[in-house]
Amino acid sequence: MSTTQKIRYSDCDPQGIVFNANYARYWDDAITDWFEELGFGGTELGGIGVDVVTARLEIDFKAAAKLGDTLVTEAVVERFGETSMTVLVDTSRESNGQTVVVGRAVYVFVNPADFRPIAVPESFRKAAS
Repeated sequence: MSTTQKIRYSDCDPQGIVFNANYARYWDDAITDWFEELGFGGTELGGIGVDVVTARLEIDFKAAAKLGDTLVTEAVVERFGETSMTVLVDTSRESNGQTVVVGRAVYVFVNPADFRPIAVPESFRKAAS
């Protein structure tokens, strides 16, 4: 899965580089796009009665992205747990492929009524593998 993001003025801090917290938003946008591509977009994962919450983000900063850059975020499932999914994420500069940030995101599958963890739906496991 791959998503692009053009860096806008509002993404940058006074130093003229992407503010670090924005990478969490870029990753969330990429995962949302991926879920939609798999047919699990929108609330309750496309109507299957399950929701997903972010449980952990690990972000390692490798280079600065700046105004006007276009970033490419790629994500791949590292592993499925009983109620969670760990995704490896790599964001690079489109112009030269330089890695900007890398890391992991852990998502927990929950019941939308009470947000208690539930088993990863088999239909999602198959689609995402």
